[in-house]
Amino acid sequence: PRRPQQIVEAMTDPRRFPSPVRPVGANSGNPRCSLVQGGTVLDMSGMNELVEIRHRSVTVQAGLRLRDLVRTLAEHGLELTASFEDPDRSVGGLIASGFLACDGAEDDGGAAECLLSLRVVTPTGKRHYFDLRRPEILAKLRGSLGLVGVIYEVSLRVRRIRPYKVRSRRMTIGGLAGLVAQIAAAPGGIKIFVLPFRDRAYVEMREPAAPKSESRDRFWRVRDWLCNKFLPDCVHLLGRFIPVRGLRDPLIDGFGEATQLLTNTRLTDAASNAMEQTGKFRRIGPASRTQQCCWYFPAERFGELLYAYRDFCQRYYAQYRYRCDLPAVAYRMPRHTQSLLSPSYHGPAFALNLRSTNTRGWDDFLMDFAYVAERFGGVPVFNQTRCFTRAQADKAYGERLQKFRAMRRRVDPENRMLNQFFAEFMN
Repeated sequence: PRRPQQIVEAMTDPRRFPSPVRPVGANSGNPRCSLVQGGTVLDMSGMNELVEIRHRSVTVQAGLRLRDLVRTLAEHGLELTASFEDPDRSVGGLIASGFLACDGAEDDGGAAECLLSLRVVTPTGKRHYFDLRRPEILAKLRGSLGLVGVIYEVSLRVRRIRPYKVRSRRMTIGGLAGLVAQIAAAPGGIKIFVLPFRDRAYVEMREPAAPKSESRDRFWRVRDWLCNKFLPDCVHLLGRFIPVRGLRDPLIDGFGEATQLLTNTRLTDAASNAMEQTGKFRRIGPASRTQQCCWYFPAERFGELLYAYRDFCQRYYAQYRYRCDLPAVAYRMPRHTQSLLSPSYHGPAFALNLRSTNTRGWDDFLMDFAYVAERFGGVPVFNQTRCFTRAQADKAYGERLQKFRAMRRRVDPENRMLNQFFAEFMN
């Protein structure tokens, strides 16, 4: 679709556009989210216009990539009032599903939180407009996973670009576990790289810098290339061409730690959120070599989980000879109650994002890790987590998932937007 009326036509003509109808932005999430088995995919990338920029808001179509939005805002000296980690995603996808971010106390606590209004086509083909005067409706549409309507236009809160500084510290995983309570309460944004086979963690804290701090565009470009192009390509090639584990795996660990040493020093660097969030090498979904799987954990359980994750990786490798070849990345996520299916609804959380270019054995590894995650209060994210069960989702979301199921049935009684994957969890 390139205009809203085409979405209406798709929703109201099941003969031409059979069920299920699934909107897709960048197709960056769990690949099963958009599978339709004989149904219809709405590729929203055609609706990618920036409609209007104002002093405190921007209005865009839902198919616009975040990278393009951030670059355009930066040209006007503006940025979103919240951060995000995946610039390859579409704006609509970010609002309608889970996200990763590195927000501090002065931010909105996730890109979906800076939502001011949206326009949506419901499964019956009706067009609606909702803004902050209907917060209960926005709470149901945030994180709604494309199950109650097709979001086609949104307005987001913006501000003047704010430079920030990054401080980094290297420590053992045990040392990090002992500081989790302090890190969870820190005012800055928190991002942590975890290397379980080196027993290392690199902690970044991001804080506001002086207003006239210099933005270092070149620094972020090099960092983007090292972390998101050089490292994944190197470890993938090592895994492919060096069959001897005793030689290959130490090299992989060495490249991983060297990259962190190069990009996470004790030096203080100044840049803007907008500068970092336009990295061209951070690809996810079909365009990326890197596979990802994310679980959220309550902040009070994350220290225990770090020990369990390190030990699980080492035991699993010893038994099955499989390991993730990239560092896991954790994000401190604030409490987020403005979405019914928020993974951090009950309090601050840490999102642990597992990453690997090694796909042979990846799903088996994730299925076993899911049971470790469950023991520590792990919450799966429907569009970002793989290999979790309905029972695990029910346990993690509880009554909120039951409410969402009931709401979805009221809005979409014909299951117009329910594909096979979501039917496993939402019926």
